[in-house]
Amino acid sequence: MNIHIIEHNNNFKKISNLEWESGWWGLDEKYAQKAVGGDIFFHKTRNEPSFFGGKVLSYRVEEEGDYQGKILFRLEYKHACRNVRTDKTGWSKEIKIIQD
Repeated sequence: MNIHIIEHNNNFKKISNLEWESGWWGLDEKYAQKAVGGDIFFHKTRNEPSFFGGKVLSYRVEEEGDYQGKILFRLEYKHACRNVRTDKTGWSKEIKIIQD
């Protein structure tokens, strides 16, 4: 499964050279589980190509604070996940899921 997300706030944290964490997403955990191993693409708007992305390595659910219950993805950056477009259909709020 691949996932496209509208990212307004630049919520990225560098973990290591190619690994990053991004969150906090209002996504059902069952979709987060299915996203592991797939690609994630970050867009500024639905009409623009992705500006960042990679392979989803894992996810976690924020357990406390303002973002309790929100999903964070850990990803490995992939250049091939930049400048990728997706059509305008299939978005729910600011997330689009593409099932295999």
